[in-house]
Amino acid sequence: LKALQFAKLRAARPRVCRIACPPAAMPMKLYAVPDDYKTKKALIAARYVGLDIEVPKGMDAKSVGRIPVLETDEGCIFSSTAIARYISRISRPVGLYGQNLIEGGMIDSWVEFCTHELEIPLCTWVLPKMGVFEDIPEATACAKEDVKKALSVLNSHLLHHTFMVGHSITLADIAVCCALVDGMGLVLDAEFRKPYGNLMRWFNLCIAQPEFKAVLGEVKFCGGSAKEAAPKKGKEAAPKKEAAPKK
Repeated sequence: LKALQFAKLRAARPRVCRIACPPAAMPMKLYAVPDDYKTKKALIAARYVGLDIEVPKGMDAKSVGRIPVLETDEGCIFSSTAIARYISRISRPVGLYGQNLIEGGMIDSWVEFCTHELEIPLCTWVLPKMGVFEDIPEATACAKEDVKKALSVLNSHLLHHTFMVGHSITLADIAVCCALVDGMGLVLDAEFRKPYGNLMRWFNLCIAQPEFKAVLGEVKFCGGSAKEAAPKKGKEAAPKKEAAPKK
């Protein structure tokens, strides 16, 4: 009886829940080349989900080891696409990986399309312009045609869609937009961009978002010809005037 009364009294007492506050999360470290469009893809996704990421200085394409690598408390994740997917899944309410399974599958489809159908030919065209490797005219010509095909697919899709998937920014938008940034600035001139009005409307919408601007800055567009730029020359000397005949 006494035990029963004690149990009732104990149950009636208000309980005080003591929850230990976790220490402030330290920034995750992303070992990657800061100016690489693949790095920017992860950084934009991090902006959307509110994840603090630090990119250590001194990393470049010649760094020893496999990069990019994201260092987390539970372990490391490598490959730019795997890192971007991990970050995009951190906050479900943000919706970078869609609102349901079918949208998640569509996002994966466009990320794969971006990797294989767009990035490969566009890099073949852009990287020689950046001085990464020597230009091979035959490869560049094929790359241009493949880029046109990829942009046509995107342009047709965006005729009836504001975003790549769903009704808000997702990883698909981030991946495709970042893949296009270097090309927009170096090879895709105004004449080349002209047939892709839907794509350009979408691209301008993406780069106007605060999360994109914070990482990409002001995106510059290629205004001249996408053909080989002629080397800059100094000011041409004015033609010498013929000497007046002596009187």
